[in-house]
Amino acid sequence: MSIDITRPHIGRIYDYVLGGTHNHEADRRAAEAILELVPAYPRWARLNRSFLGHVGKRWAALGVTRVLDLGSGLPTQGHFNEHLPGAKILFTDFDPLTVAQAQQLLAYTSDTAYALIDLTDPDALLEQASFFFEAERRLAVGCIGIMYFLSDDQIRSLMQRLHAFCAPGSVMALSFHQMPEGPDAELIKQALAESARHARVNFYLRTPEQMAELVTPWRTVVTRPLQEWVRDVAAPVIRPEDPIHRLTLFGAFAEH
Repeated sequence: MSIDITRPHIGRIYDYVLGGTHNHEADRRAAEAILELVPAYPRWARLNRSFLGHVGKRWAALGVTRVLDLGSGLPTQGHFNEHLPGAKILFTDFDPLTVAQAQQLLAYTSDTAYALIDLTDPDALLEQASFFFEAERRLAVGCIGIMYFLSDDQIRSLMQRLHAFCAPGSVMALSFHQMPEGPDAELIKQALAESARHARVNFYLRTPEQMAELVTPWRTVVTRPLQEWVRDVAAPVIRPEDPIHRLTLFGAFAEH
């Protein structure tokens, strides 16, 4: 497994912003550069992780026992394995170092696994899922904090393949960003593009209607701003001249 800690990775940047310790100097430098451009990033990270916790509790109440989580990052700071004890969970990420660290964190758990997967390769994803879940295909699929890194074509392909793979009764949770309207839109786009360059990713914004169309044939049941799902996340300190904090982060639930 080839590991290069001199290149920042979005999962480890995310861990740093959340206050975690599973990151390296390159990740911390990139995170600080992004925070200069996007001071609301810590709140987005906290909202996403709190929404993930809300999803985990919701799925636990529904009796979910099998979870396929996409673009998982590190399984720390309140991830699905904490909220769904005893569930079979397949975590995935495309960064070798994240996967290696996560496998160490999960080494003593018998019902979880972590696979090195690039979500632009659905065949590899479904091969791993088939091996891990065997014949049981009624799954809960987590797509939290990843949709804005995938292009429209990548999402459509992934969602269609996942829908064909999963059994009726499967469910999905996802989060995504929407660009606000107004005179600051171009400034926000520029800040996001520069932030994405530091993180070595692409960044895409969609409306709820656009996202519902992209995840078809999954049926979107409800979409709300994340702060409506999670009301206990402290607001960040944001400079008044930073309009980027007006980006809306949404959470949605979908069904097979």
